[in-house]
Amino acid sequence: MAFLGRASFEVQVYREGRWAISEVLPSEETARRKAQELLLQKTCAGVRIVKETKFSETNTRESEIFKQMKEVEDDEDFTITAVEEAPLCEQVTDFYQTAARNTMARIFSKYLEKHEMTPLELLHSHKNLKRMLNLDSMVPSAVDKIASLHTRATGGDARKRKDVIYQAVDRIAARAREADAKQLPELKNSTLDELLANIDAKFADTEERAYMANVAFVRTSVNWQGWLGKMAQLLPMAKTQKDERARAMIDEMMADIFVAKTVIKDVIGVSKHLGDAVMRMLDLIEGKCKPTKFAAEDLLELLNALFVADLLPRSKAVLFERIERDLGSPVRLTNAEDPSADKAFFEDLLKRAISDRGVLGGHCMAFGLTERWARLNNLGGAGGVRKAMEGVRDKLTSGKQKFLFLLAMFDPNADAESRGAIEAQIRNLAATLNTVQKIAPEARTEKARLQEAAAIQRLVLDSKLHAALRDPIAAKFDEIVSDYIIAAGVIQRLDDARLPFRERATRLVTFCASGVLTTGRATTIARDTVVSYLRRKDFIAEYTADLAEPAEKEKAIKEFYTLLARTGFDVRG
Repeated sequence: MAFLGRASFEVQVYREGRWAISEVLPSEETARRKAQELLLQKTCAGVRIVKETKFSETNTRESEIFKQMKEVEDDEDFTITAVEEAPLCEQVTDFYQTAARNTMARIFSKYLEKHEMTPLELLHSHKNLKRMLNLDSMVPSAVDKIASLHTRATGGDARKRKDVIYQAVDRIAARAREADAKQLPELKNSTLDELLANIDAKFADTEERAYMANVAFVRTSVNWQGWLGKMAQLLPMAKTQKDERARAMIDEMMADIFVAKTVIKDVIGVSKHLGDAVMRMLDLIEGKCKPTKFAAEDLLELLNALFVADLLPRSKAVLFERIERDLGSPVRLTNAEDPSADKAFFEDLLKRAISDRGVLGGHCMAFGLTERWARLNNLGGAGGVRKAMEGVRDKLTSGKQKFLFLLAMFDPNADAESRGAIEAQIRNLAATLNTVQKIAPEARTEKARLQEAAAIQRLVLDSKLHAALRDPIAAKFDEIVSDYIIAAGVIQRLDDARLPFRERATRLVTFCASGVLTTGRATTIARDTVVSYLRRKDFIAEYTADLAEPAEKEKAIKEFYTLLARTGFDVRG
């Protein structure tokens, strides 16, 4: 109730015939300052400020307190947008892949967003590709930039790298020109499944089929107006197509669309601030995003369902990359006057992103959170990244979460310095978790502590760490667990001679099947005990001694062996 009567100020910008919210600010002064900044932009045709006052959950009043329109300058700016990394494309086919197209979408963002065209459409449409290549300096500037990034990453020759890229551009253009003259099946009045079947009948080579299918697809999609218009056509198709290739084509184009700067705002609607937008993108990825003002509600409903069904994996990856960039940007998480509100919001974001189930978004989220923590605490340089990793790690509540975070940060392809910093963090964390109690300090039961230790060891064994680091850490966790099992008499307590034999055997195997054992010595201890049971001369007779009927005896033995199989032990030897 304390927030009732408080006003917020929507700064709305007029572009291409419609109003859209640029930002929601807490004070009129900051809103007016933002409005003046927007009016300086060449593409902005007008700005207005709408004051919104909330008197109750259902009673809100809006009033326009500022509006200014202006002529849009017709001077098109198609300079490239800087990018920090680019995939190393060795073959021409590499330039058509998702990672390369996402880089194109960012570096050519001014051009592509002006024409609301995806890189997929650009690469497979001779007319559109030729128009872009005829611009004076945009493509050469991009080639220089990408070649420079590749040279920095590989230590090669920048001139040779530029030659490789230009040769690829020429071949891409030539192929698009050749395809332009071909008669291909049409998507209009058909389905993507049917189009693919017709392409299959026309072309024998698998790669040629995929390329021509995209050409035919793009011949129709370039006529769909705007990002939202393309989405309105694509998303219903994603639910109905049966051919996995058709769904992948839709996902690829959606991934291209999601790189555009404003499209996510147009879909999910107004967000209070950057932090709220990040949370709502996570909601979307999990299929539970609620529309707000100016949302494209029908599209949002479709996207929620498609993300839940995991039908847009490439689009999901692009959204996580977007979240990583947003978290690494200088834009504050909140609009609060007190900067400490950003740290409080970061705590909520951390709990949302990292749990014992994993890191939502993997490396992108882990890296984005680290960059944001560095900004919140004014940490710079390589030392700042290390301290930021430590800061995020120390905020996590369990050893498993800490390992999940650091393993998500690890990139085997990163430079030696970055990789070494994370490896050192992982090694140091493993050294501090030297008892079962330290591994899982908040676990309330012995079983929960052992399960967390075994889970961490599985994370390490399944990770991309090199064997020289991975194997000693995994062995250390096994040593801790096996020493605990011996010292605490865990097996002896389960194998209590005072209990009936069938209960003792079932208790032991149930314990083994509950995910409490690390790979190695701990598993061997349990396996040896189980095998000793099975090798007893009168095992079946002892196990079924208290059962009278033969059918009951047979059922009990069958259930025991089923339980035994679930442990993952091969006890036949």
